[in-house]
Amino acid sequence: METLLEVKNIKKSFGDNVVLENIDMSILKGEIHALVGENGAGKSTLMNIICGVLSKDEGTICLEGKAVDVQNPLQASDYGISIIHQEFNLIPHLSVAENIYLGKQPLRTKHFIDSKKIHQSVRELSKRLEVDIRPDTLVKELSVAQQQMVEIMKALSVDAKLIIMDEPTAALTPQEVKFLFDIVQSLKAQNKSIIFITHRINEIMEISDRITVLKDGHMVSTVNTGEISRDDIVNMMVGRKVDSIFPAFEKDKCGETVLEVDGLVVKKGKQGASFAVRKGEIVSIAGLEGQGQREVIRAIFGLETILSGTVKLHGKELRIRSTKDAVQNKIAFLSDDRKQECLCLGLPIYNNICLPILKKISKKGLFVTANEERKLSKEMVKQLRIKTTSLDLEVQSLSGGNQQKVALARCLVAKPGLLIIHEPTRGIDVNAKMEIYRLLRELADSGVAILMVSSDLLETIHTSNRILVCYDHHIIGEVDPESATEEGIINLAVGNKAQTKTAG
Repeated sequence: METLLEVKNIKKSFGDNVVLENIDMSILKGEIHALVGENGAGKSTLMNIICGVLSKDEGTICLEGKAVDVQNPLQASDYGISIIHQEFNLIPHLSVAENIYLGKQPLRTKHFIDSKKIHQSVRELSKRLEVDIRPDTLVKELSVAQQQMVEIMKALSVDAKLIIMDEPTAALTPQEVKFLFDIVQSLKAQNKSIIFITHRINEIMEISDRITVLKDGHMVSTVNTGEISRDDIVNMMVGRKVDSIFPAFEKDKCGETVLEVDGLVVKKGKQGASFAVRKGEIVSIAGLEGQGQREVIRAIFGLETILSGTVKLHGKELRIRSTKDAVQNKIAFLSDDRKQECLCLGLPIYNNICLPILKKISKKGLFVTANEERKLSKEMVKQLRIKTTSLDLEVQSLSGGNQQKVALARCLVAKPGLLIIHEPTRGIDVNAKMEIYRLLRELADSGVAILMVSSDLLETIHTSNRILVCYDHHIIGEVDPESATEEGIINLAVGNKAQTKTAG
C-alpha cells in the first residue's frame, strides 16, 4: 500500500513542558489506523499539528511524498485532511445542508447561494453513506449518531483523503457503533484513510488495520492489529496487563438486601423488571441498547415515571415521584451524560461537588459558606484522588477521567446507601478507568449497594458480584461473573433464555 501521510521527528513544547518528542508515524492509503494512549499521551496535540490547529516546533509533514506546511485548518482542508472532534463542530439551529457547506457555499449568481445545488449534493452524500438525512433538517433535531454522519459528510464534501475521528463512539449506542463501523469500512473501500482515536480496546481490535501507541509524548510502537493482543496494547499504554486493571474482590461477601424491585414497568405494555441489590455488592444490568435497562435505573431515581410495580429500600416501599424523593432516601445517581446531567462545567470543582448538599450545609437554609464547601470538597478530592491544582478550577478544565471523578464525588458527598451508576468509565483512559474501578470496589466494601449499567461487557464481567441481563424491559436471566463471557451475555441479551438463573 502507498503512504498517504508521514510525520517525521515531530516535536512540540508548551514553555518548558515537552508534549511531543521525536514522533514518527505513517498513514497508508485506504487504511484504518488506530491512535491510542492515555490522556496526556500527546494524541490530540499530534492531530492538531496535522490539522493546522497547532504549529510544530520541529519535524516535517509529508503528504503523498511531498513536504507540506499546514498552517491552519483551512489549509489542511485544502490538502484533503479533515478532523471530526469528539465535540462536534455543528451549529444546532442551522440545517444539515447549511452546516455541511458553511463557508464554502456554491453561488447561483454573484450574490446568491445555489441552494438547489447544495441540497442535491447533500442527497448524493447521504446516498453514498446509505443514510437517510434530509438536507433541510435542523441539526438540533438529529440524534448524536446522525450528527456524526453530518460531520462525515462535511469531510466528504471537500473530498478529504484523510479523516481523523476523535473518540467517535463515546456517545453512541452499540447499534450506532456497528453502523459507524460499517461507514468507516465503506470509506476505507473508497481508498480513504482513517485515523481512529479511542480508549476502547475492543473497538481498536475490531476496526483497525494498524495501531500506533503514544505514551507521555513519546512514540512506543506501530504494530499490525492482527499481530498483537488486547493485553499487549494495554501493557504498551500503561505498563500493566489487563488482569491488573480490575481489583480483586470476594464476590459472595454481601450483606442484607438494600433494594428490591418487583414488577417495575416503565413502558406501557411491557413485562415488569424484578431484581434485588444487597449491601456491599455491585449488581450490573447488561443488555443491548433500547431493551429498557436505562429506563429502569432512571425510574428508580425518579427520572422516569413508574407505571406499575414496587420499589423497596431496606424493606420499606418507596413512592418515587421525583429525584428529590430518591435523594431524601439516600439514593445517588451518576448519569451516562456527565456534561449535561451531572456537572456544571463552568463552575469551580468545590461548587460542583457540594451542589446536592447545599441545603444541609447552609445556615438557616439560606446562606452557604464557601469555607464549608471547600472543606467537604477537599475531603472528596483526596478520597477520590482527583488531580487538580486548585478547588477553584472550573470542571471543564479537567481531563475526562477527573471530570468523572468529580461527578462521582458529587454523588458520594451525601453518603448514599444506594448508588446507581450508568456508564461509569465512558470516554476516559485506562488509568482513569482503573481508578474508577478501585473507587467502586471500595464503596461496595464499605457497605454501599451499587446498581450499574455499562455497555462495556468486559468491565461488567470483571467488576460485578452479579450480572443481570435485560431483554424487552424485563430481567431475562442472571449470569455468574466467574464463568461469564461476552458471547454468553449477548446470547441472553437477544432473548435466548437457555442456561439462565432467576434474578434476585
